Amino acid sequence: MLPVVLLLLSQQPLEPGNRQLPPNHPPAEAAPSAGELMKKLDGMKDLADKDKSFEVAATLGRLYYAHGRYAEAVTYLGQALEKAKPARDLYAQLKKAAGNKPLPAASAAGCTPGPDDKLDAQLELAKTKGRQDPAAGAACARAALHPLIELETQLGNARFLMRDPTGALASYESALELFESNPEARYGRAALLLDSRGDDLKALEQAKGDFTRFLADYPTSPRAKQAKALLERTNAAIEAGGMSKLAAKGPNKVAEKVDPHAAQGAGMPKLTQEMIDAVQNVERTPELEAGFDKLIEEAEEALATGKYQDALDAYKRVVPFNPDNARARAGMAWSLVRLQKPMAQNVWSVALQSPESLDALGDTLQKKGDKDGAKLLWQRLKDTAPQYAPKVEGKLK
Repeated sequence: MLPVVLLLLSQQPLEPGNRQLPPNHPPAEAAPSAGELMKKLDGMKDLADKDKSFEVAATLGRLYYAHGRYAEAVTYLGQALEKAKPARDLYAQLKKAAGNKPLPAASAAGCTPGPDDKLDAQLELAKTKGRQDPAAGAACARAALHPLIELETQLGNARFLMRDPTGALASYESALELFESNPEARYGRAALLLDSRGDDLKALEQAKGDFTRFLADYPTSPRAKQAKALLERTNAAIEAGGMSKLAAKGPNKVAEKVDPHAAQGAGMPKLTQEMIDAVQNVERTPELEAGFDKLIEEAEEALATGKYQDALDAYKRVVPFNPDNARARAGMAWSLVRLQKPMAQNVWSVALQSPESLDALGDTLQKKGDKDGAKLLWQRLKDTAPQYAPKVEGKLK
């Protein structure tokens, strides 16, 4: 049995005036805050090894994901998807048995999931329906699997942020196999292919198809503008024969069209605004801040030793959730410059809002032994921020 604290993950808090308490009932205790709940969970031993229902594993995965705890999120989201595998297998079997017969709506099949319905119960209902009508059973199984629209995409994002692009791609592929209209997974796959397989023309064509469909299906999406810019960038890369060849041509108009503010997450599958808001609004615990600081330090060490892609990967795990961190923005900009990425100039322009942070990064590189890199950075800073030039001229001598 799991400890009682886990029950809080799937129960609604009893708010004052929401329900009538019986006479002489002790006052209802306030539900713990997200920070308090995280502390309780962190204090539980062997939590990851305990058997859980789909609902508990999914809620744990969402909770850790929202707190930027991606390693734990990968663990619990993976456990939730494993619990969902029987329902997914049943859906595939019943859909195959139904042949060309269209699947009815879940409401027509009499199996619309309620807010408190558990996956196991929905699975049994789908089996019962499927014995009489495979199409109806498949519709019920598919309806039961709707939470995977969110969970598989979150798993893909978390894996990407944990520097596992192969695993991330597998998650997006799996999500689209089940729900081909999943917008988050389609956008994520396209962005990941563009970022990680930019010289593979076949992958670029797939990214092009994903961006094109995303724009066709969701033309009013908040990220439609960015998707259009990335599609133009993908087309330019295809025409040039790959991202490396495109970058070799120098600054191009396609890169300049990309919204500089979107460069905060340059190259990563963009998370939903709700997700970003959730992370930015959570209690900033010393542990969370220390984690971000450690990632930045690792990235600066990678920059100083010429491991520019490793540095960029680390910054991608910080900047989307700390967009005002000038130190991280400066590092991401310099990573992109050193990698000669098409978006480098855009991100550098954003970083120039805090030229002293770029200057300080040069000091850090010099202290870590990368004197040549420091001078290159200061020279670029002098050339692109004339008003700040007097402060770095002495360092270039």
